[in-house]
Amino acid sequence: MLLIATGAFALMYCIFFTQMYVVTFLTGLAVIGLVVEMIHYIDRTNRDIASFLLSMRHDDFSTSFNSTRMGRSFRELYGSFNEITEVFQRIRAEKETNFQYLQTVVKHVNVGLLCFEENGEVQLMNRTLQQLLNKPYLTHIHALEKIAPELLEGVRTLQPGERELVKVTLQGEVHQLAMRAVEFKLQDTPYKLISMQDIQGELEVNELEAWQKLIRILTHEIMNSVSPIVSLTATIQDMLQEDEVADSESITDMRDAVGAINKRSQGLLHFTEAYRDLTRVPVPQLQTISAKELLEGLEVLFRANLDEKGVKMDLHLPAKDFSFQADPELLEQVLINLIKNALDALEGLPLATVSLAAQMNEQGKTQLTVSDNGPGISPELLEQIFVPFFTTKGTGSGIGLSLSRQIMRRHKGSLSVQSVPGRTTFTVQL
Repeated sequence: MLLIATGAFALMYCIFFTQMYVVTFLTGLAVIGLVVEMIHYIDRTNRDIASFLLSMRHDDFSTSFNSTRMGRSFRELYGSFNEITEVFQRIRAEKETNFQYLQTVVKHVNVGLLCFEENGEVQLMNRTLQQLLNKPYLTHIHALEKIAPELLEGVRTLQPGERELVKVTLQGEVHQLAMRAVEFKLQDTPYKLISMQDIQGELEVNELEAWQKLIRILTHEIMNSVSPIVSLTATIQDMLQEDEVADSESITDMRDAVGAINKRSQGLLHFTEAYRDLTRVPVPQLQTISAKELLEGLEVLFRANLDEKGVKMDLHLPAKDFSFQADPELLEQVLINLIKNALDALEGLPLATVSLAAQMNEQGKTQLTVSDNGPGISPELLEQIFVPFFTTKGTGSGIGLSLSRQIMRRHKGSLSVQSVPGRTTFTVQL
């Protein structure tokens, strides 16, 4: 700017006060050259700024700016540009590292993952799912119909937060897939992520253990009934083979033996009927149930029994009544069984109390609890109380708690227990 001002002053002087035309012409050229250089200087700066902003827009941070001949102020400006570029380069490198890390986790995690958009277009399918389905890729979830129609139905109908077990046959093998779903948005685009875990192996192991337990219990119960029957039958046979069996004492002995056989046969019959009941849990007929009315109805039902045994019942009704879906008859059967067990545990204890409560938990599910202040259940027995036919009562069948848990599973709910000395709580959740 100083050179342009000086050149302009010299040019004006030459024009008006001298006759040196060559000098005037050369001075004019110099001024024009300086103006052009200044325009180029400013234009270069604007181009560098535009280049920097364009690089930011397109996530290109490979450009660096040289300001060695631009002056101190431009060195500071271009130095800031370079610092910003370096920061974004580090951020990009960290993002790329995290992306590669997550890609590796998704690729090698032992759970099948399927992510798709609202229109069904598949965006992600990890290696585990590819191996499970024997498909290198899926473009749309409708392609699952050719692989396993049950799987497509599960993927389409599974709601976020729900868990569903889907049985499918893939490459001639049966698989039990535990599926969960979650929905999220990225840049206003909704996605649905389905996780699928093949638990067939674990189910087979648990099924084998369950069968072994059941066989042990069945063997024990049947042997307990059959052994005395065999012994008494042999005794009667020996008596009938003797020459004289018509005396009153022999007849009395045979009558007692036949009575004992009949009694043990009836016991074996009742055991078989209990086993049949355990394997025939009906499908719940869902209805809307009021939590308050349910608890009050149970209190009325057990009022006479409670007075007879000297047990107090505490009702913890919700501050605001709420309703839920369940089969009223099956649910009452479960709660009645839990209350009866609590009364048995409180037999002969002073200040015996049974507590009933209903509430909605943080996940929006219904929780019904039956508690007693009895002696509690030992940790050894706590692991076995839900095993079919296991009982600590002399007259119990041992199927009450197992049947109750099956009923709750039919409701897609759960039945659990917590026990310490002085407090046992059974929790029904659905």
